[in-house]
Amino acid sequence: MRRYHRLNALGIAVLVAALPLRAQFPVTLDERTIQEFEAYTHKLEARLANRWHGREAFLAIGETPDLRNRVLHGEVSIRPGVPDNPVDIFQGLVHDWIGDIFIPNTSMERVLAVLQDFDRHSKIYPEIKRSRLLHRAGNRISGYWRLEKKDQIVPVVLDVVDEAEYQEIGPGKWICRAYAKDISEVENAGTPHEKKLPPGRGQGFLWRLYAYWTLEATNGGVLAECRTASLSRSVPPGLGWAVKPFIKNLPRESLSSTLRNTRDAL
Repeated sequence: MRRYHRLNALGIAVLVAALPLRAQFPVTLDERTIQEFEAYTHKLEARLANRWHGREAFLAIGETPDLRNRVLHGEVSIRPGVPDNPVDIFQGLVHDWIGDIFIPNTSMERVLAVLQDFDRHSKIYPEIKRSRLLHRAGNRISGYWRLEKKDQIVPVVLDVVDEAEYQEIGPGKWICRAYAKDISEVENAGTPHEKKLPPGRGQGFLWRLYAYWTLEATNGGVLAECRTASLSRSVPPGLGWAVKPFIKNLPRESLSSTLRNTRDAL
């Protein structure tokens, strides 16, 4: 009987703690947090430039022949971009991940067509519920996504504008820099009371998302490597049990899903 009461009390405590979670989460993105994130990505892009301009292996996975071989045979590789990931900055976390996938029996042109086709992204990527092309000028493209992640204790709906630039840097070699800075949380999505918050306001699960694609035609297909750097809020004190797994796992899961669904679309 005592054990029952202890378990029942624990269940009630967890329920009561969970009820006001949304009210406990709101935060405002600080300018210093943005500056430290930009400083981090500036250094990251300098390292990528070494690869893209031939001073290092074109693909990071090229430095690990065994892993590259496994990916060419169907494995999907997702790994931290730095050992201590995520990286703590002022009132925020930088999530740095690298993912590789081999897309067999296809061409570079077909892979680029999938990545650039914002009008079809909602049909390709399950977490994108709406999408559309906003503007295109050659290889510079901007598009809109509505992202939904509702299978956790605090549902998240985001309106995102992504700005991407593609560049062919050699035969069978393409790169892309994609920056999502205009990210707004949406409250009561899909209801008459839907409300879009200003960028930098809300729960802070995703404030920035930068993606760097490195694509190489090889072995009758395309080896695609994507490195993502995303910015979220720090874990709120006392709420690590609810928020920490979500904040830390979401970037990894999203990258894995993006790579797999890109391959499946071809």
